[in-house]
Amino acid sequence: MENQIQAFVLISSIALALFVLIGVYLIIRLKLNDILLKRSEEKLKNFNETLQYMVAEKTEELQLSEKKFRNLYELNKEVLENSPAGIIKLNRKHEIDFLNQESLLLLSSDNGLNNFLGLLITKIPQFNRAGWASLFNQLKKGNEIEGEETFSKQSDKAIVKIKGVPIFEEGIYSGAVLLLNDNTESIMAEEKLRRSFEMLQKATEDIIQAMSYTSEIRDPYTAGHQKKVCELAVAIGEEMNITEEQLQGVRFAAMIHDIGKISVPSDILSKPGKIGITEFEVVKGHSQTGYELLDKINFPWPISEIVHQHHERMDGSGYPYGLKEDEILLEAKIISVADTVEAMTAHRPYRAALGIKKALKEVTTNRGKYFDSNVVDACVSVFSNGFQFSE
Repeated sequence: MENQIQAFVLISSIALALFVLIGVYLIIRLKLNDILLKRSEEKLKNFNETLQYMVAEKTEELQLSEKKFRNLYELNKEVLENSPAGIIKLNRKHEIDFLNQESLLLLSSDNGLNNFLGLLITKIPQFNRAGWASLFNQLKKGNEIEGEETFSKQSDKAIVKIKGVPIFEEGIYSGAVLLLNDNTESIMAEEKLRRSFEMLQKATEDIIQAMSYTSEIRDPYTAGHQKKVCELAVAIGEEMNITEEQLQGVRFAAMIHDIGKISVPSDILSKPGKIGITEFEVVKGHSQTGYELLDKINFPWPISEIVHQHHERMDGSGYPYGLKEDEILLEAKIISVADTVEAMTAHRPYRAALGIKKALKEVTTNRGKYFDSNVVDACVSVFSNGFQFSE
């Protein structure tokens, strides 16, 4: 019985101790939870305050960004509206979403339309043809397009250059922008400049022809010589595919290559017999005289130099300076061959005409020595192709 009582007391003591321990644990746990809860509330409060601050800051930044964007949009809109070039924005269906004032002026001149927004671009008379439909299809493929169209502009016609640029968003075609530039004044100015240049070129040619005629008046035996040299020299130049600028230089220089002979006494020029050494030295001076006369004129081609060099030879045996090979202008080399061939085929006071065969044999024999090889080959080729001097 006593043992049972002791056992009961022991169990009761253990149970009481466990109860106390559990109670203490729960109290401590509650305290800890309370502390943690307060800390969490404090952190949450701090986070909330930080979040509110960040939201306020970002809201302010967003408002500023919206203001900047609005200002930028207004600025861009103003720039687009007042652009001297016409600007049209098309959607993916090629309906007009936007057009500025210049586009409106160009499109609404005489077709009766004044509201283009939402209108299909190919329904507008200026773009209502197959060519433009094909170009607009190229925009959908990502290709830029260019074209030119004549627009009615009040009582005048406007020549408008159109450029189209496609727009893609995330790889999907979303429309295009068309730029319309009125090039009428520019084209008219270019045409006026072209006509002025043609008139100036014609005046230059007339002056050179007059100079050629003047030099030939004093030497009736060589009348037409410069003209025929010009014909052959131009044919050789064309055969050699020289530039148009070089060809013009050849043409004009050949027409007056003997202008320096106005300084040679007429009795020497028309002497029936062979001239002497002293007389030949006088004749040789015509290259220098021609240069001095022409060098005072500001030609767009090196005419004075060409005239100066047309008696130079590849081996340096020519005059007046004994130039060699690349020291001689190509134009002078061409005239040198043409001059030699024409002179040998024409009558002179001291001999009869020698004919084309002897003339070509002369330049061919001295090919590479006196005359440029390529020029000689071209000369032979033009005669093989049927070239003939005019009467």
